[in-house]
Amino acid sequence: MRLGDLLLSGSTRGHLLFLYAVLVPAGLDAQVGRTTRDGWQRVDAIFEALEVEEGDVIADVGAGSGFFTFRLSPRVGPTGRVLAVDIDDDVLEDLADEAGRAGLQNIETIVSDDDDPGLQPQSVDGVLIVNAYHEMREYESMLAGIRLALRADGRLVIVDNPPDNPGHSRRRQTRRHDIAIDIVADELEAAGFRVIRRDPDFIDDRRADQRDWLLVAVVSP
Repeated sequence: MRLGDLLLSGSTRGHLLFLYAVLVPAGLDAQVGRTTRDGWQRVDAIFEALEVEEGDVIADVGAGSGFFTFRLSPRVGPTGRVLAVDIDDDVLEDLADEAGRAGLQNIETIVSDDDDPGLQPQSVDGVLIVNAYHEMREYESMLAGIRLALRADGRLVIVDNPPDNPGHSRRRQTRRHDIAIDIVADELEAAGFRVIRRDPDFIDDRRADQRDWLLVAVVSP
C-alpha cells in the first residue's frame, strides 16, 4: 500500500505519526504531519466551514508552500482533487515535488495571474483563501473568476488578519498585511456573493500571537 493510500484511509489516521517518521522525508513533516499550527489555525473548523467532503474539488487559492493543500488532500480522498493556486511558480514547483514524495496524487498546481485564479468555469466545489486575500490587488477580477469557477452550492471561505485600526483605508490596511472583515464582506456582496457566516473572532490565540476572522460566502442567485 502506498503512503498516499494510507493517508486517505480514515482507519489508519491514528497510526500516521509513526508512519510519517519512517516513510516521509523529514522536510515534509511540517506539511503532511500534525503541527502546533493545526491547533491555533483551527484547520478542522475551517474545513467544516468549507463543508469539505470526499470526492470534492477544492481550490486552495494563495496556497504558498501548501499547508492547507496537504491537509485538504486526505479530506477529499482519492476521488477528489486539491488545486493549489498561486502566482509563484517556483513555490508551486516545490509543493508539487513534496506532494510527489508524500505519494499524494490528488494534488494539482495552477499558476495564476494577479487578476485571474486560472480556474475553469463550474469546476470546483469550494475555494479557500487563508491569509492571502489582503495581498490581492486585483481582488475584483479574482472574485469574478472564483464566482465563475464555483459549482452550485459551492462555498468560498476566506480567513484573514484583522487590522489594528479598522477605520484606516483599505490601501493602508493591506500595506500592513491585514484587512477588515467588513471591507471584505462588502467586496464579496459587490462581486455577486452572499455572505452566510461572519466570524470576526474566529481565531484569537494570544499564545500564538494570532488573530484571524472568517467569512463564508456562496454565489448569489
